[in-house]
Amino acid sequence: MSAPNYGFLANGNIPSRETIVAVCQEAGYECRGIPLRNHPSGPIVAWVKYGANVTIAEALTQDWVAKYLSADPAARVRVPRVHMVFSIDNPEYCIGYIVMEYIGAPDCDKSDYQLVSGAVEKLISIPGPTSAPGPVGGGRIIHTFFIDQWTSPITYDTVDDLQEHVNGVLKYKGDSRRVDLVADACAGLRLCPCDITPANFKKCEDGTVVALDFRATCFLPPCFFAVAVRMLVDNFSRKVARRVSYPQSSDVDAILSASYFMVPFGNNNIGIPKRLRLPKKL
Repeated sequence: MSAPNYGFLANGNIPSRETIVAVCQEAGYECRGIPLRNHPSGPIVAWVKYGANVTIAEALTQDWVAKYLSADPAARVRVPRVHMVFSIDNPEYCIGYIVMEYIGAPDCDKSDYQLVSGAVEKLISIPGPTSAPGPVGGGRIIHTFFIDQWTSPITYDTVDDLQEHVNGVLKYKGDSRRVDLVADACAGLRLCPCDITPANFKKCEDGTVVALDFRATCFLPPCFFAVAVRMLVDNFSRKVARRVSYPQSSDVDAILSASYFMVPFGNNNIGIPKRLRLPKKL
């Protein structure tokens, strides 16, 4: 996996891929990420996030949002630009690496819910670059609606495809309700961050908040943030959500029911329309 032509921010000080992989291996794969230096005693030139769930889709979404926010001088939230993304195949799984700007600020803590709520409210106002739900560049949706690793079983090319799947789950379980995601997204998709934890935000001295970790952040019909809020389980994220103004929708209860209906099956495959089903492997 590599993305040399996606308009990432150039940085001539970044070490080679081989060096990056080596220092990450030395740090261990339990880390969320580590700073990069050209020399052990040299200054930090970038930050690398790495792991089995790190993908090009996350990198593209992060960099797109970073550029969008940098064009808004009034924004009190920023996102690190991406320098490089690549992956290395291991015997057991693929490891992805996102090399990004290093922003020297402390992580938020559990007392910063008011600060983070302002950042989240700005993030969920960001419109999607296309009408296809999911990460920038296309791909599977990552959202808490999906019960198997938060990941959709297929890529949805349109909101109508996603709507058909949700309604297919409801129909399969004999629920007469139907959702209208197409109407909900009539003014476009919006960014939907699902993983609202203190460690995914930094606080700068000037009051600016830095948003990190875009794995569980996609562009979706606006009501999906309300769905994510209803599925929050920890105290911090709930405190944040209570202070965020977000669109309400009469479809939220039905969407939540569709998610719960999938739980006994242990996967997200029920209700997928035949025209969208992936061919079975021989």
